[in-house]
Amino acid sequence: MVKTVIFDLGGVLLDIDMMRCVKEFKSLGIDAQGWLTEPVKSDGTAGGTLCEGVAASKVMDLYQTGQITTEQFLQGALDRSNGHVTLQQVKDAWNVWLLGIPVQKLEMLKRLRKEGYKVYMLSNTNEEHWRYMEENMFPEPVSTYFDKVFMSQVIGMAKPDRRVFELVLREIGAKAEDCLYVDDTVVNCEAASKLGLHTCKVEPNTMWEEEKIRMHLD
Repeated sequence: MVKTVIFDLGGVLLDIDMMRCVKEFKSLGIDAQGWLTEPVKSDGTAGGTLCEGVAASKVMDLYQTGQITTEQFLQGALDRSNGHVTLQQVKDAWNVWLLGIPVQKLEMLKRLRKEGYKVYMLSNTNEEHWRYMEENMFPEPVSTYFDKVFMSQVIGMAKPDRRVFELVLREIGAKAEDCLYVDDTVVNCEAASKLGLHTCKVEPNTMWEEEKIRMHLD
């Protein structure tokens, strides 16, 4: 019986548009697409997933797993610019791909917790994006919506690494078979499923129906 629901963030709860960031960086003279992303490789050597079919590049993987700081990451982008750019412009361009969290999804998280489910977030995300989201996208404290959040930059690993899911299960003290994991990428769902978690694959950046989640809770 499912007692715990673990949500991915980007594409599932948070609407994102990576190309907005790429375009903004391009206007600053930064080749962001080649710098941040690469296709998921069949041999598993690519970095953590960013979205369906796309993995983090080396520098992005270093950032989202905490091996370089926000300052180092943003300065690296600034160093690739046309030379007439401020650090604040780089930061603004980095955050522009975060579109918002629909209020219906925030209310769903609150309902699930009120009904007695444990609700967690597990995301390949980074310090600067999370800071921006905390300040701009949650009308109430984050603890209103989640029992705990797990971010790749803090835990030092990124999905689909199976150790990420093993760490979360240990931290929350839950059995895999009692957990539902919700993500918008096949590779992350497959990694969770191999460990025995129930999984629900949703389409990215859509107002998927709450009933789709609840089908796995009954």
